[in-house]
Amino acid sequence: MRPLLYTLAAPIFLAACASTPAGEQTPRGVAKYADDPRLGEQVDRICFASSIDNFGNNTRDTLTVREGRDHYLIEVMGACTNLDDAMRVGLVSTGSCLRDMDSIIVSTQIMDSPSDSPFDTQRCVVKSIHKWNPDAEESSTEPQED
Repeated sequence: MRPLLYTLAAPIFLAACASTPAGEQTPRGVAKYADDPRLGEQVDRICFASSIDNFGNNTRDTLTVREGRDHYLIEVMGACTNLDDAMRVGLVSTGSCLRDMDSIIVSTQIMDSPSDSPFDTQRCVVKSIHKWNPDAEESSTEPQED
């Protein structure tokens, strides 16, 4: 039985050791959106952070939030593995404004339960905040009328 397990597991371990070619590294964080018309200028804070009422476009290192009429792209330090599958997001700020070095609490569960794994919740540190215009993509692809 053990030789069969080793035979089946060997390709998985070998695939995990494979590396990508040096010049083909994909950009991460805000760098992914460098040519995206939705990405705006960097801001130093989101005030009235308690009024943030929506989040989306989650990746391992970014998410968008809506505060009133304004949208923002938040980049976190490192990889926040639960962010990609987040069902709930909480903000931990030092005041009423969310700034760099504040935290985002991310949970992959909709509700707390005693059977939750401690790995379902993760604290992610805010690296940068940028303005985000979700309508810019639509307006940039519309044909120009003369």
